[in-house]
Amino acid sequence: MRFSHCVVAVTAGIAGSAVLFAGPAIAARFDPSSGSVGGSRLSGPGVAISVAIPAGWRQLPDESHPQLPQMVYPDTCAAGVTCASALASVLSTSAASAQTAAAAAEQAVIGQAGIQGATITSEGPIQVAGRSGYYVRFGYSQPNGKLQAETVAIETGPASSGMIPTSLIFVTVSDLAGAPPVSVIDEIVGSTQLIAR
Repeated sequence: MRFSHCVVAVTAGIAGSAVLFAGPAIAARFDPSSGSVGGSRLSGPGVAISVAIPAGWRQLPDESHPQLPQMVYPDTCAAGVTCASALASVLSTSAASAQTAAAAAEQAVIGQAGIQGATITSEGPIQVAGRSGYYVRFGYSQPNGKLQAETVAIETGPASSGMIPTSLIFVTVSDLAGAPPVSVIDEIVGSTQLIAR
C-alpha cells in the first residue's frame, strides 16, 4: 500500500534529520571538506523541490541517504551533532494529502527516543511555490535543549490512484547559544522552488 510507503519514507527521512540532535550517528557521515555553500540550493536525486541554503549554513552530504539532502547551522560546524544548532532537510514521496504527509512527519520526529514535551503551536493550509500544502509548527525538548520545528508538505503533482506526489521540508532550530533565529524556518520554507522534471 502506497500510504504505508509514505509513512515509512517520512519516518526514515525526517526521523533521520532529528537524529542530528539526538545522537552521534550523523557525525560519521559528515564531510568537513564540503565547506560553506551559502547562496546555493539544497536538493537531491528524486527530490522535486529545492530550498536556499542560507549564509552560515552547510550542506551535509550523506551518500547512504542521497534522497534526504540535509544542511546544518553553523557552517563552521565540522563535527555534526556536537556543534550543530539547527538543521533542515527536504524529501519527496507520495501521500493521500499534504496534511497527511505533514502530520506523519511531525509524528515521526516527536516519536524519537529522548524527545519530550512535544506541542503543536500552529498548523494549517499553506501555499508554497504556488502549490497547495500544509504545515505543522511544533516545539519539543531533548536532553541538550529545546527546539522549534516545522514540517511543510507541498503537493508537487497530480493525484494518481488516490496518492499525491508530495515534497516535505523539515526545519528545526534549537535554543543553544549561537543558534539562528527561529525566523530562519520561514526564510527556508519561503525559498522553496519546484524542480522541473
